[in-house]
Amino acid sequence: MSKNNLIYLIIGVIVLVGLFYLLKPKTPSPTETPAPSTSSAEPTASSSAQISNSKSFDLVVKNKKLVSGPDTLKVTEGDQVTINITSDEDEELHLHGYDKSVDLTKNQPSSLTFQAILTGRFPYELEKSKTEIGALEVQPK
Repeated sequence: MSKNNLIYLIIGVIVLVGLFYLLKPKTPSPTETPAPSTSSAEPTASSSAQISNSKSFDLVVKNKKLVSGPDTLKVTEGDQVTINITSDEDEELHLHGYDKSVDLTKNQPSSLTFQAILTGRFPYELEKSKTEIGALEVQPK
């Protein structure tokens, strides 16, 4: 290989590497979480936004049917979601897609909290009896 060809090859590789870094999409990892804010007397804009992005839902299940609370939980991508649920029998609530679950003890409130990082429609069910009781809808930002 001649000296000129080697120089062209090295320049070509440098250009390709540079283009790769310039053009690659910048998407955050789903496991990235914001750094905790320091405590202060005045709420900051970011902590206010964080508070307003919390969604809580109260559900009651009797005879394997949802008798109180919405059957479709509507949230936006990035929201902190809490599902408070009470059942009249021992069960397990399972949220498909997110693969999150919480054990339910008869007549005792249970909570499932997570961040809505996946968009779409995700059914949730009483796992032991395979009874679908509702769905989570996560809209993109």
